[in-house]
Amino acid sequence: MSEVKGQTDGWSEATAAYRLGYSRSTLFCDSSNIVHLSLERRTFSSSLRSSSSSSFHSPCPTDTHCSFSLVHYRDKTKKNKDTSQESDEALDGDQPIPPMSITSDEVNFLVYRYLQESGFVHSSFTFAYESLLTKSSCVNTPLPPGALITFLQKGLQYLAIEEHLTADGKERLCDSDFGLLSPHTCEALMGGGQGGLPNMVGVDQQSSMMQDSMMDVEAETEVLPVAPPPMVNQPPPVDDSATEIPVGSFLTLSRHTSEVFMCSWNPVLTNLIATGSGDATARIWTMSGDTAAHGFSSSVTLKHGEYLGDKNKDVTTLEWSPNGKFLATGSYDGVARVWDHEGNIVYTLNQHKGPIFSLKWSKGGAYLLSGSYDKTTIVWDMAGGTLKQQFNYHTAPALDVDWNGDDVFASCSTDKSVVICKVGVPSEGEGSIERFEGHTDEVNAVKWSPDGALLASCSDDGTAKVWSLDKKKTGDGASPLHDFTDHTKEIYTLKWSPTGPGSPNPQKPLLLATASFDNDVRLWSPVTGSCVHVLSRHTQPVYSIAFSPSATYIASGSLAGKLYIWDVKEGKQIKAYTGKGDIFEVAWNKEESRVAACYSSNTISVVDFRKK
Repeated sequence: MSEVKGQTDGWSEATAAYRLGYSRSTLFCDSSNIVHLSLERRTFSSSLRSSSSSSFHSPCPTDTHCSFSLVHYRDKTKKNKDTSQESDEALDGDQPIPPMSITSDEVNFLVYRYLQESGFVHSSFTFAYESLLTKSSCVNTPLPPGALITFLQKGLQYLAIEEHLTADGKERLCDSDFGLLSPHTCEALMGGGQGGLPNMVGVDQQSSMMQDSMMDVEAETEVLPVAPPPMVNQPPPVDDSATEIPVGSFLTLSRHTSEVFMCSWNPVLTNLIATGSGDATARIWTMSGDTAAHGFSSSVTLKHGEYLGDKNKDVTTLEWSPNGKFLATGSYDGVARVWDHEGNIVYTLNQHKGPIFSLKWSKGGAYLLSGSYDKTTIVWDMAGGTLKQQFNYHTAPALDVDWNGDDVFASCSTDKSVVICKVGVPSEGEGSIERFEGHTDEVNAVKWSPDGALLASCSDDGTAKVWSLDKKKTGDGASPLHDFTDHTKEIYTLKWSPTGPGSPNPQKPLLLATASFDNDVRLWSPVTGSCVHVLSRHTQPVYSIAFSPSATYIASGSLAGKLYIWDVKEGKQIKAYTGKGDIFEVAWNKEESRVAACYSSNTISVVDFRKK
């Protein structure tokens, strides 16, 4: 039996059941929040259940950091014939090897980074919130891309090597794949391929070997400088040299100390651009001129926390008011804040009980609308910064909101629904104007067409849908007016072109653009319901798209830092820019002369755009 001993005062007991054919083991948590595991046989399981919490990330009381300390004894039969007698005596005496220490925060951080790198933005955000990861110091640990996959690969390599070693230290040759979950059937020739009958290793044998080998793995406590895992079916690099933005035609803004999640140009004071970051700040930058060569003259910091980098106060969304006088920001702490264009706080709106995912001003600027993780949407009266009305129609986090005029708005949620509400109508029960439930997965975004006649939504189910209230009234509202299904992966965002009725460009036809994790941007006609263009050049998931004010161009930004500008009419890529990190949002200025892109590398790139 292997056992860890320590102080006994203040201990609480929990148990872990091991379902791999091994006897029950006991898990203790001491007053120092260290989990100690007593093992009756040489195995352990990652399926732990604690009396104080049902989730793996917090087996000890909340707001504590727990580590698993496993001290086991070497197998007496594993003796090196070349070692000294003293070493043999040490092994015979059950000499312990150095312990393995893995904190739950470290595991959560690896999972969070994996979700983030895989494009599961909402899932990673929710996971970090529920696991209290933002309160952990490990989030500041430098971590190379693909770290979780690399650790899994190294563990599999260790298990594969051990399984194919014979008792005399020779290797059995095997061509079968060694998977993470699938059973490994080894048809290796004994003696390293020098003859003999095939050695068949089945499911039960592999499970036993994996269990035993887990207890022999010595995990290191420090973060290793591991390399990213090899990419499978990685598309060939794209040559953008002919359209690349030249040096000197872009400006890099680099005063943030964490990822920059969003950016927005002021619609009236067009030399101002606002940015929001994971460093608990927003910034208002003043451009010195109309090109990158002029640089910027000032940067005002809008602090959302007591100190820079407060991870509980990440800025998650921001938007300028229609008159350009005010900037609204939402943050991870559930507080919406309104600032003037000089960076002075005007209102602090703190009714939400979870992170704010979306903020939108009404068309006339009288109201501010917020959607939150707490499943509610709130309309704020900007005449005095007071709560006008709170809506409770969703059963899961509200991800996006959008106004249709000054009193009607739409919201979408991870509950797969789209809800249309009106200010003044009862906030719960049957008081919503309409509810659309055609999606089969989380709905990521909703947008009204310029004239308010159509509502578009996109989802993790890989579809974008166009809804019509008129069609709802005719009795066929259960199905959308159009159901666009050509994307092969999740659709993260969509945008209507500023064209058609109710827009600044009424003479141009209305289009809907969708951006997907299948690396494509598609342009759709809401009149015919067909795909007009497929903008296919990105090699990574596309996170953001933005039409230029004239709708002549559209910008798209993806992972791996690639920004493309396309000619909408021709469906042709005309400009390219590559920054450092992943792009989270792109935005045009009013003059259509600049495009901003914000990056995971803590920077914003402002790119000059000269029309053809």
